[in-house]
Amino acid sequence: MRNKLLVFQSDFGLLEGTVSQMHGIAMKVDPTLRIFDLTHLVPKFDTWSASYSLYQTCPAWPEETVFVSVIDPGVGSSRVSVVAKTNAGHYIVTPDNGTLTHLSKHVGIEAMREIDESVNRVKGSEKSHVFHGRDVYAYTGARLAAGVIDFEGVGPEVPVQDIVTHKIVDPVIEGDQVAGALDIEDPHFGMVWTNIPLEAFETLGIRFGDTVRVVIEHEGDEKYREVLPYCRTFSDVPQDDELIYNNEIGKVAIATNLGSFVGKFDIKTGPAWKVSFEKLV
Repeated sequence: MRNKLLVFQSDFGLLEGTVSQMHGIAMKVDPTLRIFDLTHLVPKFDTWSASYSLYQTCPAWPEETVFVSVIDPGVGSSRVSVVAKTNAGHYIVTPDNGTLTHLSKHVGIEAMREIDESVNRVKGSEKSHVFHGRDVYAYTGARLAAGVIDFEGVGPEVPVQDIVTHKIVDPVIEGDQVAGALDIEDPHFGMVWTNIPLEAFETLGIRFGDTVRVVIEHEGDEKYREVLPYCRTFSDVPQDDELIYNNEIGKVAIATNLGSFVGKFDIKTGPAWKVSFEKLV
């Protein structure tokens, strides 16, 4: 390991000292580590959102960066603690509970190893079973980022095909329509990101300025139907109007200019939330 970059993600929030404890454990391993926070505001126990957050963020970081992701509703149970190496050369330290879904699907996992807690665990923490984020994941991630251990030193290899994943709905093009799912919402600004790539719109010949029929359904119930413009950016429409745009990772998204689309229309996200875009002549 050369760059000594360590990035933390969790659902711990910022109201007490859990995040600081993880930082402290890492600094005890090597005070020259460069430690950063992705977010600690992942919705509680939401491994789908954690998975998407890693998929969205990892490509911006250099090869060999170590990510520690702790969204762990099964802490202390039989779920497996792992380090996954992606095809892009990043290392993800995490419970194998769905957090690797999007990286596995869209980037690829080269190899995965189960954390050997007899070696990679804070000494003296063996009788505690509720803070593996500090005692196992932060400690192992720091040791890997610092070069105290290499990837093989994490523990025994686990077959990549055994990775626990959430169901992902693949987008489908039929005629003048593309259908997919609402993958994730932006929790701050309230737009929704679909799993439909920009290339699908290009295939359908949808260009900026065109109007597109949007339909959102959840478990068979129609939640939203409207004709929207396909825009370069939010300010192409008046305040409080809706639009379709391309987000920063090359996916089609829906927003309300200077407002919250999800709040305005009570829209949620996940594989059960289906969306379709139909090109209008």
